[in-house]
Amino acid sequence: MRWTLFLYLTLAVPLAVTAAGGVAEAQDHDQTLQSLLAEARLAQSRGDFFQAAEAYRKAVAFDPDIPELWANLGLMDHESGNHPEAVKSFQHAARLNPSLFVPQLFLGLEYLESNNARVALAPLENAVRLNPTDLQAALELGRAYEMLDQPGRAAGSYFRATQIAPTNGDAWLQLGTAYLEQVENDARIMTSAWNNSGYVKLRAAETFADEDKLGSAEEAFKAALNTPSPAPCVHAELGIVLLRESKEAEARKQFETENQAASHCGLSPLGIAVTDIAQRHPDMALKELNVVANADPGFVRSSLPLFRGAVSPDQAQPFIELAQSPKSGRALSFDIGSLVQRVLVSGDLSIGANSTYENTTQGAPGLHESAERLYASGRFAECDEVLKPAADRLPPTRLRLLASCSYSAGDFQTASIAGERLKSSPATAVQGLYWESKADQKLTVVALTHAGELDPDSPGLHLLIGNAFRQQRRWSDAEAEYRKAVSLNPTSRTARLSLGIVLFTELKTDEAFAIARSLLAEIPDDAEANLLAAEILVQEHKFQAAEPFLLKCHNVTPELTPRVHVLLGRVYAETNRPSDAIAEYKLGITVDEDGSLHYQLARLYQKTGNENAAAEEMQLSKQLREQWDDRAHLDLGQPLTETNRQ
Repeated sequence: MRWTLFLYLTLAVPLAVTAAGGVAEAQDHDQTLQSLLAEARLAQSRGDFFQAAEAYRKAVAFDPDIPELWANLGLMDHESGNHPEAVKSFQHAARLNPSLFVPQLFLGLEYLESNNARVALAPLENAVRLNPTDLQAALELGRAYEMLDQPGRAAGSYFRATQIAPTNGDAWLQLGTAYLEQVENDARIMTSAWNNSGYVKLRAAETFADEDKLGSAEEAFKAALNTPSPAPCVHAELGIVLLRESKEAEARKQFETENQAASHCGLSPLGIAVTDIAQRHPDMALKELNVVANADPGFVRSSLPLFRGAVSPDQAQPFIELAQSPKSGRALSFDIGSLVQRVLVSGDLSIGANSTYENTTQGAPGLHESAERLYASGRFAECDEVLKPAADRLPPTRLRLLASCSYSAGDFQTASIAGERLKSSPATAVQGLYWESKADQKLTVVALTHAGELDPDSPGLHLLIGNAFRQQRRWSDAEAEYRKAVSLNPTSRTARLSLGIVLFTELKTDEAFAIARSLLAEIPDDAEANLLAAEILVQEHKFQAAEPFLLKCHNVTPELTPRVHVLLGRVYAETNRPSDAIAEYKLGITVDEDGSLHYQLARLYQKTGNENAAAEEMQLSKQLREQWDDRAHLDLGQPLTETNRQ
């Protein structure tokens, strides 16, 4: 952003000056200063920022006590690329008058440009405090938080930017990015610190369900139920998966069990209604859905996509016809039959994915009722409205209730805030991580979808949306977004590489390898393109062909370096070079989560006759395998390729 800040200084003659000489001296001072300012303005108007800076430099030398002059000098040095002098001028202006907005903002910008986000933070926070409605200040503060790996705070700043400028696509794009990073951070913390927690197992099960891996999801939900203190709604969520697997009778048992547990989980009555649709009881289903939707229509809209694939068109048709017939009563504020048609029959998931909070409850919130009673009666939006104003001072039990109510109501922003507050206490940290990651994943899609609506032809946006889908392992959706990005910008290496990676994940190896080769034809030493080509060749057991590509991967990012060593170890092992293979596997051993690399090392040591080392590696492999089997794998952030693919 180019700033053209002009100063029109009116220097009043001090009233205490009465002598003619004093008045003349003040007038001379005023005229000289105005002449320098006019010279600066003229140079600035023709884009000669260097000359404008020189004029302001003379002005501050002539009168060094005016902070605005120092601010303008800093701006001109900033524009002309004289960044060290710009920093000095902004610092001096801020010392003279800490309440000036421009010096604080541009000090932050200068520090950010020099990759010193930690020092940039204070002036940028001051700038936002001085001018809370300035878009650039909010965006730059968000950028500083991102550089400091504080995506939660970055999201808060970007959210403020979207409130300042609701039609600014970049603000929504950056907000989606920050939420995406926060989801990845929460996932890493959950799996590293609370592997055996019921909340972590539940989050893993939900991830499998989102990926349509229903068999894995069923097993993971059952594992979550077997923890000492199961998280809420596990029976209901297991029931949804069973229903999607066409196991209606088993699903109904889970929904009924949830009801008997008095958890007041809204998904259980909704699940029973959908089960009745699947079992062709449209009258009962309509009655049940009317009850749920009358209590909170927003809950039905945001939750019904969880049941995608649970009913066939033939099963749904009697219900849709009944709901849309005159005798249905049409008691709802929306057409429940059309909603079922769109979500359960046509597979339109945008209703749930794009849910933003709207309190659709008729009348004022039930402030006279307790939040617990509102939650128990399925009035989640009202419960949210009762608790939300006191969110910053609620005790943990009430914060958990707020998280449940706000998430069920589709108020993902408040659910994320409640999760953030819960995770600040060691006693409730894992619950907070669960709710924050769950809500932020929704908010990611909401923000990126809105950014796409504002700027549908942005290649960068489609790339970012693809990354979000890839994080959720929605491979076909990610592929579609990457293809859009490549179509809009065919020269983008990032978009092409991302497309190649997701194609490889989908086992579309011919096209993935063609993309890798095209990237390498342009830049033969591109480390990540070489790694992609090597991954494909190793998967196809073309070990000798993979080796030259792997030897060009020495400049990959640190998080991918162990993977290169693992692949080289595999190549050396398969080409009868056991000593070299052992050395490479040892360098990549940090990524062995399930014991498979230690197992390979054990076999190699046996091959070389080192039985003691083989026994030690076999024991380590067994220990890791047992730990792996005891925990649900929750890795929402995807590296270039999966580290456990052998």
